Amino acid sequence: MAFLVRIIVLGCLAHFAMTAAQAETNKAPAMGPSLLFDAHTGEVISQDRAGEPWYPASLTKLMTGYVIFKKIKAGQLRLDQDIPVSDLAASQPASKIGVPAGKTVKVDFALQAMLVYSANDMAYVLAEAGGGSIAGFAKDMNDVAHDMGLSATHFVNPNGLFDPRQITSARDIGIVAALLINEFPEHAHYFNQEFVAVGKRRLANHNSLIRSMPEAVGMKTGFVCNSGYNLVGSAVKDGRQLVSVVLGARNGPSRAQLSELLLKSGLDRQPDPAHGKVGEIVDQSYGAIVPADMSAAVCKGRPPTSLVNAHEMAGWAVSFGTYDTLVKADMALRGRMIAPAGIDAAGQHGVIKMEGTAGFAAMMWNFDQATSLNICRQYRLDGATCYVLPNTTIQQIAQSAPLPDVIPDAGTDQGSDTEKAKPVIRHKGRVRKVLR
Repeated sequence: MAFLVRIIVLGCLAHFAMTAAQAETNKAPAMGPSLLFDAHTGEVISQDRAGEPWYPASLTKLMTGYVIFKKIKAGQLRLDQDIPVSDLAASQPASKIGVPAGKTVKVDFALQAMLVYSANDMAYVLAEAGGGSIAGFAKDMNDVAHDMGLSATHFVNPNGLFDPRQITSARDIGIVAALLINEFPEHAHYFNQEFVAVGKRRLANHNSLIRSMPEAVGMKTGFVCNSGYNLVGSAVKDGRQLVSVVLGARNGPSRAQLSELLLKSGLDRQPDPAHGKVGEIVDQSYGAIVPADMSAAVCKGRPPTSLVNAHEMAGWAVSFGTYDTLVKADMALRGRMIAPAGIDAAGQHGVIKMEGTAGFAAMMWNFDQATSLNICRQYRLDGATCYVLPNTTIQQIAQSAPLPDVIPDAGTDQGSDTEKAKPVIRHKGRVRKVLR
């Protein structure tokens, strides 16, 4: 075991200095990418880093809605159809409606709850009804993204809860928004409803633009700690409709203010032909750079990343080396997972504390032998460090690894999509609420 640890540590020294430098430059930017364009012509009015990869958070639900609308149009689903709530759907964290497992909801209600209130449970209900499973629906999403030419986009789940492989760009998400507007005008009301009625409750739309800006016609908010506060806005004036995309804002009010500023200024001026069309913006394909992580800037009550509980590891694994800090190991892992070799890999992933060293290992596990060997072979062909660890070694690591100091609770603010998120942090079994 000690020999294995030394091999893993020594194997990453050749590229460690480069990785450390990259980690130092991965600090959260003052503001994320942005984009403003005409929804009907695609003409760009302004853009800043619109092809840069970013974590979409609940903007994912725009694509979920698009795929469901296509299935409704094809006769595969009906708005008045009853669809079941599974245990998996009911277990999703807030924002959620909270319909118990075993009950059913109408497709129309699930769409309202997902697109107005950003309900994570209803996104899963729709995905399971439309794709048979979450994996099946994610494949549908990725197939549609490919057909749209979204070269910076990849989906793992339908609600946008954080996964390092769930990525997009302002350019790509803007194209999804424009296609929703142009292909499905009959469903426009889902994006500008002020609330969704759940019994006697009225759950307000998270998009404050529809209340503060008379010209606003809705679209979608998104938030997880890693992405910061995202917003796709749209506004109409004199028959002209614009779409704004704001990613990585520091809080809810600032994403709304910037979106309103972009839209108002754009409605008063015409596109510059020199800016081209939104589809002409060049994406940095996923895997080219690691998306910025906004966690430290927007979720100050929680660590930027957390160790996994190595006692739960099983199967064969691959390791991407050991690093001197948790943050560097996390960045290395996020970068490896969006490379071609890892983007569609199953299994589990995380950073673990290596016993007897000061190091942190970036790893993926729960594979069989053939899969782990094939994954590492692909990484090595790309010039990346990768080590295969057999199941016996993983058993030893699981048995001897220390418990992580901080284990994130399943009910943290990831995916809450609200402006007053209240994360819950678990310290070795003790729960502490952090207000911010």
